[in-house]
Formats: sequence, structure tokens, C-alpha cells
Amino acid sequence: MGADSTRVLVEFLDNPAAHGLSPDLRECVVIVALTGEEWPDTMDLAEQHILPLLARHQVRLVQVARGGPSDSDGIAVLSDTRAPSRLFRRGPWALSDELGRTGTVPQYASKRRFCSIKFKGWVMDQWAAREFGTMAYRHVIGYEANETDRAKRDYTYASQTRRPWYPLIDWGWDRTQILKSLKERLGVVWPKSYCTMCPYPAVRASVDAHLARCRAFPELAAVVLRLEANAMALNARSTLYRDASLKQLLQNDGNTAALEAFESESSAAPWAVYEVRRVYFAGRSDHCRANHGNSCPRSGPWCREPSRKGSAWRSVRSIHQGSRGEVLRHLHAEGRASHSPVDIVDGIPRMRFAERGEAYPTAEGFLVAAPAGMVDKQRGGFEAVWEKITSTGALLLPT
Repeated sequence: MGADSTRVLVEFLDNPAAHGLSPDLRECVVIVALTGEEWPDTMDLAEQHILPLLARHQVRLVQVARGGPSDSDGIAVLSDTRAPSRLFRRGPWALSDELGRTGTVPQYASKRRFCSIKFKGWVMDQWAAREFGTMAYRHVIGYEANETDRAKRDYTYASQTRRPWYPLIDWGWDRTQILKSLKERLGVVWPKSYCTMCPYPAVRASVDAHLARCRAFPELAAVVLRLEANAMALNARSTLYRDASLKQLLQNDGNTAALEAFESESSAAPWAVYEVRRVYFAGRSDHCRANHGNSCPRSGPWCREPSRKGSAWRSVRSIHQGSRGEVLRHLHAEGRASHSPVDIVDGIPRMRFAERGEAYPTAEGFLVAAPAGMVDKQRGGFEAVWEKITSTGALLLPT
């Protein structure tokens, strides 16, 4: 639904033979993997301008989504037709469902977008495996000419059946050319396609356009504010953007409609007191990395560096639920009983019962009040590790 993919599709529809397609486009399948979080203006434009073209050419459009939080839930095929008239806004399991349940914001590391992998790439791969089996197919992806790095990363997922092709890169078309040609062809300025809670727009030149969308759709901005607030309740460093929170950006932008919608929703929602505990292991030393390769099971002083943070484990448990007022009163009562004050930072009330130390391994623990809905989660072996670190500070390794 983004400008790049749309431009490729329009080119195929206008000139099928020039790109190795039959004139009737019978072998062309357009697939949309729905995260459930696309901005409405993008979907409206696609319905107004692209679906009629697909219907006119009788091109097959397939809309798919995750069936649930687990891969075992499979995928849901929401529509499979050569006469499309509407786009589904979401499937059985949306990205916001996932983030709200786990108390996280979209995760990315080493330039890998894990939400895209789980809600787009995996879903499309499952459908393709079901549809094509062992037959090879060409997977066309709309990376523009300046996105060669993304194409290189995607190409690592090529296989004997999935053969990716990035036509915009081959044609040398960049974003400026693409937007100009779409305006000439369709008569509209195509907005950027991304999820409402995507962390990238606010750290790039598109921040002004992103804030304009938040003003146009304050109710959606409020949903993302809730996800960010929940994530920050469990981890104060989990702002949506690397250097700022969405709340800060909206406050600076004067978006009172979104902020008021968020506050209204928060006041009406059921709340909970969560017990949050973390253990931090010691990181690997330079000596260990140089001599023992990518991984090492040793815990001795040559391999573990007490001044370097390694991996962390987290335990989350809901211990009390009620209205916002009831939950806040319960948290303050817990603080008075343990002689630990309740601190409010960024609007989030916490009562700490275990302070993180300077050297690793170490542990921290606190009670926090936040809207209910985040699930209890703790990996096996956490209690033993917590007990060991909090009682002895032993240099343990994650297992």
C-alpha cells in the first residue's frame, strides 16, 4: 500500500509484457499482509485508486494476517478475489494486540525490524508455502533505489522457491521520482505507508508529516500513547523513539486532542499493580570474545566482566487489579508497609523494593501501577537465578 509498492504495481498493470507478465496478468498475485495498524488515509487511497485498477484487470488480491500470537495459530486469509472492493483494516491478531499483551514497543536491533518479520514476512511466507508448495515464484518487493541495504538484508531470506526481485532498484527509481510519477498517474500525493506505532518516522526527516497524521487521527495517537505508557511502566527506558517519547513529541506539537483522548481512556480502563523483577548478567570480556568466538559458556573472571552488562531476564506478575484510584491506593499502601516511597517519573508511579547495583550480575525489582491487560510472564529458572543473585551476587550465566 506504500508509494513504492504501488508504483511497481501500476507499472505492471500498465505494461505487463515489458516485465515478463502475460497480457491478462493471470500469474500476478498481489498480497497484503495486514498488521492492523496502517494509517487510514493510506488505506482509503488504496481503496479509491488501486482496487478499481485490480478489479478492472482481474488481478488476484489476497489479504492475510496472523491468526494469533503463536505461530501455531497460523494465518488467516481474509480475502482472495479478482474483484476486490475493500481492504480489511485488521485481522484476528494485530500488532497492537501483541504489544499491549507483552508491555513492549516495536523492537529493532541490527537494523532488523522484528515486527515486520513476524507480522508481514512470516505471514506472506506461510501463505506462499501453502499456495505454491515447492514451485519457485518471484517475490516482487518495492524497495526504492536508495534502499539497497534493505534489499541486501531481505535477499538473505531467498530460497529455492522464494526468488526476490527489487524492480525499483533495477530501474533506478528513487522516492522523488516515484511520488512525482504517482501524482501524474493518479492525481494524488501518496502518503508514506507505516504502522501508527512505527519507531522510524520520528527519527527521520518525515517527523513533521508524522505529527500531522497524529493531529488528523488523534484517537490512533492515543492508542499508541497507551502502548508506550505500558512499556515504560515495565521499563522506563522503553520510549517509542530512541531519543524521545511520543508523549513528549505530542506535547511539543500541542496535540491536546490526542493527549486528552489518552487520559480519558486511561481513567476509564481497569488498572493493575504489577510486580516487575529483572536480573542482569555480566557481559563477556574482550578477552573472551577474542579467544572463544561468538559464544562461550564459561563464567570465570577471564570470560565475564563485572563492569559490562550482559543479557537480562524479566519477570512480570499482576498482583492487584481494580479501578485506577483503587490501584494507586493499593500501591501507596504497599509503599508505606515496606517503608519505600512511591516515586512518580514521567507520570508513572513505582515503588522499588530491590535496587540495581553498579556491578554485574545484579537485580532490580519494583511495583508499578498501569492499565490492566499485560500478561504474567516469567521464564523457567528465573526464581532460582533471582534468589542466587539477590542473596550472593554470584556470577551466573543465562541458561
